[in-house]
Amino acid sequence: MIYYSHRTRKALAEGHVYLPLGFAHYSYGSVCQKFLELFRRGGIKAQEVLMPEIYANAAHLSPPGGGKRPVHLAFKPYEEIRLLKGAANVAHVAWEFSKVPSFEGLPFDHPRRDNVLNDYVHVLGMASEIWVGCEYTKSVFEAHGLKRVQVMPAPIEVGPPKAESGGDERLAGLFKIGCLEFTRKAIAGCIDSTGAPRLDNSTMFRAEECRANGGRVFFSVFNPGDPRKNIATLFLGFQEYLHRSKRNDLLIVKLVLDGSPQSVRQALSTYMPKHFDYAGVPISFVDCANILLVPERLPAEELEALYQAADFYICTSAAEGQGLPVQEAMAAGLVPISAAETAMADYIKPAHAIVLQTSEAPIPLQVSEAYGLWGVSWQLAGHQELVRALQQAAEMPRDEYEQRSQAARAFIQKEYGFDVIRKKLLKRMKELAA
Repeated sequence: MIYYSHRTRKALAEGHVYLPLGFAHYSYGSVCQKFLELFRRGGIKAQEVLMPEIYANAAHLSPPGGGKRPVHLAFKPYEEIRLLKGAANVAHVAWEFSKVPSFEGLPFDHPRRDNVLNDYVHVLGMASEIWVGCEYTKSVFEAHGLKRVQVMPAPIEVGPPKAESGGDERLAGLFKIGCLEFTRKAIAGCIDSTGAPRLDNSTMFRAEECRANGGRVFFSVFNPGDPRKNIATLFLGFQEYLHRSKRNDLLIVKLVLDGSPQSVRQALSTYMPKHFDYAGVPISFVDCANILLVPERLPAEELEALYQAADFYICTSAAEGQGLPVQEAMAAGLVPISAAETAMADYIKPAHAIVLQTSEAPIPLQVSEAYGLWGVSWQLAGHQELVRALQQAAEMPRDEYEQRSQAARAFIQKEYGFDVIRKKLLKRMKELAA
């Protein structure tokens, strides 16, 4: 029997099935859903346990027999992990930094010592096993003395090959996706509005028109409240690329938000300006009608349509625990433009990607204080490096693009496809239950 838990205390208290999009830790729910789909395909029964710590023994949850202990998978942030007694407890976690918060080295009166769960090394050490999404996280954990760490990434669905522009019937009826141009006037109007943001329903039309005229469509997905995303590089680099190249290419940015007017205004007025503050440039420096923001929550088929409408996927993240949007874009046939750092080092390869060069930079003070990490740096790609990569993308011959597109899909299928991860997971589950 497999048990799983994924809701945080915040989600339970507020009655959320998952934390809303854009909140911290919402992505644990996304990873959990991918594993539940994998279980369904493999004929494995999984049962949710809201608060595993309240049970005296796992036997109270399942009928005894078979001589095998149950497995409890916790898809939660560190401070929310709780053990199910009598089970093999597996913590499926993400981590993107070179150090793990621990009480070792902290002053005795440090405020983080108020809660023992702030010591992530201690929390992870209680689990029977730790599953992570990439080799980078595994190496960091092992360097901190943690044992029994397995790379068990979330599976990625690989669909049919990417359709040629104008020939995909799946795009029919999807021209209602609303967008907001990243211009000073449009952004100011949205922030000052008291109602729902006024969106232009021309996202798909503009993408199809761009490709029909020989232009390139670039796509990116990110949570604007996440400081790892390095979005100032994305916007500054794309604007300068258009200015230098005199091209009319398009950048579509899907903001990971719950779609409420309040969350959109907060993203534009608070979260996104902070990214530009890190870069030392005001957000008003970007005034570009060829950057389209898609702030609404989209059903799966509309998000897939955006992938199908684009040619390249841009990831300017400084760090990722797996990077699901990049992998899903590759599975859809987009050629990624990304650094090969942290999790991305596992799948961003010169054979199928345009690799961004990076340089070392300290993590923002906000991140240091949130996690209790000091003296930690990460690798950032600058906006000039993105300009170079975008020019390379624009000049890429069609046959080379097709070759890279097919290679990207094939790589994800081989390393992250449902069948691949299912076989790996079933083997590990048997070993845990023995």
